[in-house]
Amino acid sequence: MIMVKILTLENVKKLLTMQDALNYVEEAYKQLTLGNAIVPQRIAITDPAPGLTLIMPGIIGGEMNALATKIVSVYKQNPEKYNMPTVLAKIMVQDINTGDIVGIMDGSLITAMRTGAATGVSVKYLARKDSTVLGIYSAGVQAKKQVGGVYWGLDQKLEKCVVYDLNKDIAREFKKEIENELGIEVEIAEQGDDLLDNTDIIVAATTSTTPLFSGDKITEGTHLSSIGAHAPAARELDSTIIKRASLLAAGLKEACLAEAGDYIIPIDEGIIKEDDIVPIGDIITGKKKGRTSERDITVFKSVGISAQDVAVAKLVYDRALKENIGQDIKF
Repeated sequence: MIMVKILTLENVKKLLTMQDALNYVEEAYKQLTLGNAIVPQRIAITDPAPGLTLIMPGIIGGEMNALATKIVSVYKQNPEKYNMPTVLAKIMVQDINTGDIVGIMDGSLITAMRTGAATGVSVKYLARKDSTVLGIYSAGVQAKKQVGGVYWGLDQKLEKCVVYDLNKDIAREFKKEIENELGIEVEIAEQGDDLLDNTDIIVAATTSTTPLFSGDKITEGTHLSSIGAHAPAARELDSTIIKRASLLAAGLKEACLAEAGDYIIPIDEGIIKEDDIVPIGDIITGKKKGRTSERDITVFKSVGISAQDVAVAKLVYDRALKENIGQDIKF
């Protein structure tokens, strides 16, 4: 009779740090490039449901030996109608040797943390080493984790964050929380373009389906990470900044070519080619060059892939076993 470990959101909070998430997401990207991981295209289910459900399986070999599936839903009416979060997720961890499910855990925090960690990995490899100021679009839950990812991606050298959000109450709460958690200065921008000046890194973490700013306003040397839009016709970055960039990176190239309008639209316009997009794993392993000049504009796009969830969930599960956290259920 198998024992299945059940881990709640509170359990996951005790077991996971951003430093850990960053390291494991980086390793996942590395294993993808080395051919030791398989990430099938995620299955999307919507109508007639009032929201979107994604089924995301994945497997990572090598030393990690991780197998898991995440089921995540995005129901925009949840907060107003049911007083529930918009994004809900659960992850099922399997024993890679037997295939049996050995762990079921809340996936909402893992989703936010691994997405922040993905940006952190991009910052580690693509941002200027002297970067100290971050500009971020959105002050929501995911945006907070993005700041944490950048903070650790810069090895705690981040000094200031400039945030823009249409909801100033949320922005003020963001400022309070980030300043308390990371000890950095947070400035609330009045207009979106206000955070384009004197920032080294720009992160877009919004629900917008159209570009957030004009690409000709971005200064040389900036690193940009877009983690919001994830549909072929939706994008946070315009074609101008894609054309200006010296390097276009992707968490998983195949996923971005299927879902990221930030890259798909400029390809359709003939501005860039598919071959111009580089998997971040190729840069991590040294197969491709990253930033080559302090003046380079670099872009990272992630639409979220199961390898990130699989890696971080395996970390959480293994640590829960070691620390005897969670509830064991006989199946």
